[in-house]
Amino acid sequence: MSLYWLKNRQCHSQARKKRSRISRYMKKIFVILLTILAVSLQGYCSQTLDKVIVIVNGETITQSEFDIAYSSMLSRLKGRLTGEELMREAEVSRTDLLDRMIEEKLILSEAKKEDIEVTDAEIQEKVNEVKSKFESNNKFEEALIQEGVSLQELKQRYADQIRVAKLVERDVRKRVVVKPSETLEYYNSHKKDFEEPERSHLKNILIKPGENLSDEDARILAEKILGFLKAGEDFDVLALKYSQGPNPDVGGDMGFIKRGIMLKEIEDAVFKLDPGQLSEVIKTKLGYHIFKVVEKQPDTVRALSEVKDAIEKRLFMEEGKNRYKEWIEGLKKNAYISFR
Repeated sequence: MSLYWLKNRQCHSQARKKRSRISRYMKKIFVILLTILAVSLQGYCSQTLDKVIVIVNGETITQSEFDIAYSSMLSRLKGRLTGEELMREAEVSRTDLLDRMIEEKLILSEAKKEDIEVTDAEIQEKVNEVKSKFESNNKFEEALIQEGVSLQELKQRYADQIRVAKLVERDVRKRVVVKPSETLEYYNSHKKDFEEPERSHLKNILIKPGENLSDEDARILAEKILGFLKAGEDFDVLALKYSQGPNPDVGGDMGFIKRGIMLKEIEDAVFKLDPGQLSEVIKTKLGYHIFKVVEKQPDTVRALSEVKDAIEKRLFMEEGKNRYKEWIEGLKKNAYISFR
């Protein structure tokens, strides 16, 4: 074996070792670079996902927070709208949603400034209320994971909601007062809203044509029953025996029926009758009817005592909306709101 060959072999061996060391070194560098890149990308994605889009007095609205709320709202819209109508409503709702979120953050910052207290018991009550809607605690925890929310984050959200509700209750709702004079004034100026149309308390016998009863035979039977009634037989007994209409077991009693809700051919006949009178046989798409008028009530206007609670509730809601709007505008005047 020549000296040249040995030297050459040693050189090749040293070169291979050097290349191997360089290769291992480059692999290490490559792994480090990949790690740094992954961390950087993760940080970048996180920043993108949680990008702050609005700052309200130090409270923030992030892109992800808005996207979650918008997605939920869009799902509700898709349940009742489609196509262009959905797109238009979604665009309007998008702006309204951001306005509402800004208002909520505005109220939350005010609530914190006012030191509105929220107890652990109040927060836990809210959590328990939500938990009760799930089959098990595991299902509840799975839902949190799917939403990407920890239990602690959920509790914080509820704490903020309760804090906001308490401030609105204190500064808006408790300051709304509906005076008796306002209730009376509304009643007198809106009496048309409280009108009750003419009503008749009716009983009904219905004979329906079918597979075993031709239309002509149904008419003949109805005329025969009317004859029995005119001869003095009891309406309730005949209704129980023959009627295929509502409530035959109680004489076909339909209760009070307002003018304007029945078929025209029936209304034209029964509202001409006085209490105790019978209609002639009336044909409709349902079959052949005979009606008896038990009692009549003319057009009336409901008394203030009957509608007082409804009026007060309406006025309270209207005044509450107005006061809330003024209150929010007042908070906005002294607020720092920055769009990013």
